[in-house]
Formats: sequence, C-alpha cells, structure tokens
Amino acid sequence: MAITLNKSAIRCEKIAIASGKINTKSSARPLLYDISRHWRELLDASRFQGNHAGIWSETEEAAAEVIISTMTYLQRIGCKNIEQLLKDTIERHSRQNE
Repeated sequence: MAITLNKSAIRCEKIAIASGKINTKSSARPLLYDISRHWRELLDASRFQGNHAGIWSETEEAAAEVIISTMTYLQRIGCKNIEQLLKDTIERHSRQNE
C-alpha cells in the first residue's frame, strides 16, 4: 500500500483541527512547537518496544511523530506538493555529494 504524502498531510491537518491543536484560523506556529516536542521525545526514545503500535520501537514511533508533525506543518503553511518538495530536496543533497 502506497502512502501519498500530500493526501496524508491533508488528513493530518484535519486531525490536528479535530483534536484542538489548531483551529481553522490558527497560524502554523503551534505546529512548530509540536515538531519541537516530538523532536525532544525522539532524542529520549529507546530501541525498546513502544507503547502504541506494538511492533515498533520507541525510536521508530517518535521519528514517525516528527514526520507527521512536519507534514502537518507543511500542509498548514500551504505547501502545494510535499512529495515533490522531498524529492527535490533529496536530489539537491545528492548533487551536493557528487
């Protein structure tokens, strides 16, 4: 099953609104704090089994939270194509290492 990041980001923003993290008129700033909080959790995470998904480690779960928070932020600031942004950024990194 392929995950389309653009569609998932829309869903993540809707979930953030439904959960009260943001509302329809909120700026993206609260989502920056969310990224920061999840980043700190990632720094403290272990390789032991996490609490939520069962088969994933705390580190894997925390890294996924950073990605989801970042996708939500990109959606909120109006990024039109998150998938292409990531592809372009990976390509830029590749060219820098040549």
